[in-house]
Amino acid sequence: MGTQPVSPLRPAPGVPLAAGLPMPAFRRITVEPLSGACGAEIGGVDLSRPLDTETTAEIMAAFQQFLVIVFRNQDLTPDQHKSFSRLFGELTELPQAPTYNGDREMQEVRREADEPVNVVPSFEHFHTDSPFLPQPPKCIVMRALDCPQWGGDTAFSNAYLVYENLSEGLRTLVDGLQIIYSGKDIWRKNESLPPEKRLRLRETHGFSEDQLESIHPAVRVHPETGRRAIFANTAYFKRFVGWTEEESRALLDYLQSQAQQLHYHCRVKWQRDTLIVWDNRFTLHRGVHDFIYERRHLIRTTVMGERPLGPADWKRAG
Repeated sequence: MGTQPVSPLRPAPGVPLAAGLPMPAFRRITVEPLSGACGAEIGGVDLSRPLDTETTAEIMAAFQQFLVIVFRNQDLTPDQHKSFSRLFGELTELPQAPTYNGDREMQEVRREADEPVNVVPSFEHFHTDSPFLPQPPKCIVMRALDCPQWGGDTAFSNAYLVYENLSEGLRTLVDGLQIIYSGKDIWRKNESLPPEKRLRLRETHGFSEDQLESIHPAVRVHPETGRRAIFANTAYFKRFVGWTEEESRALLDYLQSQAQQLHYHCRVKWQRDTLIVWDNRFTLHRGVHDFIYERRHLIRTTVMGERPLGPADWKRAG
């Protein structure tokens, strides 16, 4: 299939591209891109203090541009973590993610030094979090408490670029597809595994059965910019609407293979008090479990997103 992108627009002379778009100017924060595809390290900010309007606006501009923004040396209390997170929207809990210290607005990703890799819900492929919800998360705000000396990074893939580099014919096809995502059976499947192979999941939650399964577009449109991205991944995937499971897996495997390509990626090394915000709508991510005999403990908040817009929804809204 062809690989001619539908974007980006050619920038003005002397303006480099960053994450597929012309690089903006920043005056209140420092911004160092992690790769040409996505991700940037942000400096000059202490997130434990209230942020002024101009600094907040530049952080939001960096978030929209780079999709993954990284802050180092942010020693925050849980309340400070949540306060910063609320700049991005309303916090939400997740039915499957264990809470941190019993706080329903915070989750944890934890693997002790003596635990196997599979204790953490780490999917084999790049994925988005909780796509089965009616309003999947807008973004994740995650901070490291403990991490391995080496390894344990998180990698990200820019889903805009995956879509934009598909052939015109395949873009037309996926523009019209919908996906059934379901989280209804994850606890049953987990209980069927031997104890040493089970994931660490939240035991109880207040979500209804209807909230654990949704139909969403395979291509997601940004509600403000109209830019399109692939919103198809293996996590909680059942099938494309109107397709068999076998047909669905064949197409999904191809789309997933495109997200694996290194030229869509950035990779973030965790250090204690590193904080990452990533756009769960327009990136895919995965943990890299290339370490043993060390503790990795990350805490996070989840910001509620909007109901995903597909190309047809965007046209009607416009």
